[in-house]
Amino acid sequence: GKVKMTRARSAFVLLLLVGCSFGANFISNALGDNMVLQRGQKARLWGWTKPGSQVKATISGEQKSYSSIADKTGLWIIHLDEHTGSFEPKNITLGSTAGETRTLTNVLFGDVYVCSGQSNMQFSVAAAFNASEEIARAKNYPFIRLFTVGTQTTSLEPLDEFRTFIQPWQQASAASVGNGPWSYFSATCWFYATHLAEQVKVPLGLVSSNWGGTPVQAWSSKDALAKCHQPEDDVTIEADPSPGTPSVLYNAMIVPLLNMRVKGAIWYQGEANAGQATYYACQFPAMIADWRIKFGYENPRDFTFFFVQLAPWEPAPNDALGAIREAQLAALKLPYVGFATAADLGDTGSPEGNIHPRNKEEVGRRLALSSEAITYGLPVKWRGPTYSSHSQSSQTSVVIHFDPATVGSAGLVHKSFTCPVNAMYCLGFEVNTGKTWEKAEVASVSGYTATLRYQTAGTVAHVRYGWSAWPSLTLYNKENLPAPPFTTEAI
Repeated sequence: GKVKMTRARSAFVLLLLVGCSFGANFISNALGDNMVLQRGQKARLWGWTKPGSQVKATISGEQKSYSSIADKTGLWIIHLDEHTGSFEPKNITLGSTAGETRTLTNVLFGDVYVCSGQSNMQFSVAAAFNASEEIARAKNYPFIRLFTVGTQTTSLEPLDEFRTFIQPWQQASAASVGNGPWSYFSATCWFYATHLAEQVKVPLGLVSSNWGGTPVQAWSSKDALAKCHQPEDDVTIEADPSPGTPSVLYNAMIVPLLNMRVKGAIWYQGEANAGQATYYACQFPAMIADWRIKFGYENPRDFTFFFVQLAPWEPAPNDALGAIREAQLAALKLPYVGFATAADLGDTGSPEGNIHPRNKEEVGRRLALSSEAITYGLPVKWRGPTYSSHSQSSQTSVVIHFDPATVGSAGLVHKSFTCPVNAMYCLGFEVNTGKTWEKAEVASVSGYTATLRYQTAGTVAHVRYGWSAWPSLTLYNKENLPAPPFTTEAI
């Protein structure tokens, strides 16, 4: 539970954690057979041996050898030359002057992504729609490689190594993708990769590191937390930290990866921060910027980041869900960040509760589109129709203008929507003429604009859309991407 620690007890707990964190593995447990090393960068191998010992590495089919001298803590890091992406498996043989040897087999060079967040990222392929078919198809992707961090470790101090992981590096197969509900492999992460693989013809390495019910604070370093004013109840240090304690999952589940070279990250989290929208709008971008720095990428282009705008979930306060979805979009002020909205993917029939919708394939498809555009520069549309401005057309009607680039030449598509839950949770467009919010109906759509009608005569000061637990989203582009929930009012 939450208790204030005495200074002596605090020191003892930290000593335990630091003492255990020293890497004893000759090769880091974040590495292994079947892994993917990042192409186009100086990929790293690392581990621990006797201080001062030399470690050498050779790659099958290559003449060159690489070496490193272990520092006073025993840490060695080998920087490989840049390699192009290749489906040809390599073996990497390592040896030290202290006598350790190890060969890493079936290694590929490709693109590596970290997949992180709370339970909707943890949600596995086995629990998703069409699970049996998708699991059977996994054998078609032997060049996608999977690693899943365990959820048994929190730490008040950064750890060198993972204390727990449930899936060492494995080649995609029915067994490695379909291990069961809430096990491995992450459905959002998997579908992101399978859709990306259709366009980006390189091996993909996926590191799934997530923990259900956890807030952004837990995944943020102390440096990132210092950027934003913390909620009051997060200030106390805990003797036995829960997974929601600030920094403890960053320390235990992200820090052991920091030597790894990666292409970027995908993120599905935010439910645990509902009700903290103003804070989240600061802390979430601060976390992204800090991860980039901590992984060693000064140029944001070298570490792209894609997040999921939250799906429908009820019963939950409309304002809290609307505001946290808007707060998520604050991350778009950072360069090389994209997103996929899941706000139209509600699932009242999910056996895991409607907070956990099963249509993770569409989430993965939309995330992959954002990455294809932003990471790889492919000419694909990744955003749904995006609000740009509004103009008054009468005292009871207003025209919403959408960014043409997000709509496309085919124009807006207006779909019908049936609320599957209590109607109080289903809201579409609302307008505010200066006093209160009221519902507005889409009267017509034309090209890049939608005309709304409302009851109370007056000039519209603000517009919002889908500001509710279960957004009533009806406007799409021809790529079947919805206009995401938004508000023109500051949160």
